[in-house]
Amino acid sequence: MPKFNIYKIDVNKKDDLVEKLESVNLTKTGEKVLDGYSLEFYFSKTPDEVEVWWTEIYSEFINQEEVPKNSIYFGTMLVYNNQVCYAISLGKSHFYLKKFSDTDFGLNLGERIVDEENLKIKNSKFFKSKKSKTITSYQSNTPVTYDSGESLHYIKAKTISMDEWGKVASFGTSAQLNLDILPDELPNLINRIEIKLFEDPIIKLPKTELIKDEEVEEMLDARLGIALEAKENPAIQIDEFSVSGVDFIFSERSSYKFYIQGDSRNKTNLLDLTVDNLMNFVRDRGINLRNEINTIKVYVHNEHGRGHSEMVKAFLDYVDNDRYCLIDGKWHRFNESYLQYLNDEVQKIPWTYSPELDISLSVSEDDFNDCMEEDHGYRNIHRDSSPLDNPLGRRFQVEKMDLYKDRLLFFVKIGKPQKLGYAIDQALNTVRLLQHNSSNILIDGEEQKVQGICLWLIIDKRVNNISALSDINSIIFLMKLVDWRKAVLDAGYSPLIKINYRRDI
Repeated sequence: MPKFNIYKIDVNKKDDLVEKLESVNLTKTGEKVLDGYSLEFYFSKTPDEVEVWWTEIYSEFINQEEVPKNSIYFGTMLVYNNQVCYAISLGKSHFYLKKFSDTDFGLNLGERIVDEENLKIKNSKFFKSKKSKTITSYQSNTPVTYDSGESLHYIKAKTISMDEWGKVASFGTSAQLNLDILPDELPNLINRIEIKLFEDPIIKLPKTELIKDEEVEEMLDARLGIALEAKENPAIQIDEFSVSGVDFIFSERSSYKFYIQGDSRNKTNLLDLTVDNLMNFVRDRGINLRNEINTIKVYVHNEHGRGHSEMVKAFLDYVDNDRYCLIDGKWHRFNESYLQYLNDEVQKIPWTYSPELDISLSVSEDDFNDCMEEDHGYRNIHRDSSPLDNPLGRRFQVEKMDLYKDRLLFFVKIGKPQKLGYAIDQALNTVRLLQHNSSNILIDGEEQKVQGICLWLIIDKRVNNISALSDINSIIFLMKLVDWRKAVLDAGYSPLIKINYRRDI
């Protein structure tokens, strides 16, 4: 059955897209007008020849006078009128279409035509989690569900109508529909898609939405440059795979080079694509990151096709506290469904507040831990690393387990949300080690059982008390809390948070 991989193109960018298609040796080979739409087909009559990496290694066994190369054909069908423009991707043309497309289109359509009880595959991004991206497949009759801290980038599922949309469809930045129709029926399909996009969604997926305001983009570019210079938050993420439309692109055989836009001949070879290498390149070239980050390009060579270039932003993993994040080099913002889901998950964490335990600005964490031991019956284990024995006989030193009482392990941290996140990281490391030690810990020579993990967060200089954990104004911190809760529950422990404040009292 034919597969139609459909991109929605910004109608104002249609001419720019045609120029791009022609620049990569696609030629218009056919056109017609049907039902108020123009149909134009672009085809690679003389495709680029691509080197085959393994022919050099096995050259003595091949006995070819000329080095063998592959010819890879590809094409694009444009369907447009004055109001809308769509493109059907054939072969590798998705690499070019995505830069001119509405990247929200695929999942927006998916929210309106998937059968929410029959998910097949999903691909997700996990922000501020040990997981980065996952591909998960499901058995029949599985409902669409989400994990903590998850933003969906791709789903494959049954549709609500096999006759209208095909039995199973895929949705990413594009939508792939399996329909037994001819190209002349595409105008009718486009009309039905346009009508459907104006209807209310069946499900609301936690996801991000593309930023289209150029002034906001410029502001965020400057913010990213400042963060890179200060070595705060940004990290270069070489994903094992990425999604281009509805196609998974695996990067196991890619190599990379830095260069400046307009100076593609002067490339810097890289052993690894890292923030340190990026900053060395920036310093060597005297680049002002706050104003010139978009001039830095990365040349990517992959054995499955000719090399291509991306902005360095396409490889940066960055989230700020105003709901903005980078995905494939473009700025996005978390949608309300994602934020609502995040808040709902945070609200599942039990927490307590004891006003009598608030402290003054002069009290340190060590002072607080000592007080809890002397006056409230806690075991203070912050001063020394505590050993754990695992079944294999290895002993681990676990640091920063601050207090112990009633089978609960407490991690104390004073500060703003950005600093409080360190307590979460410490707790997660300890949870992993406890799992190998049958949930036991040795304290002052006595083996103690651990049943729960508590974050004791003392918020610094906050004017008003929080009424819910989601009141803590840091999306990064809330993501980490959700990730922490899931990890603690998965390990078989009970999560708990204690809140106090440090201020003038």
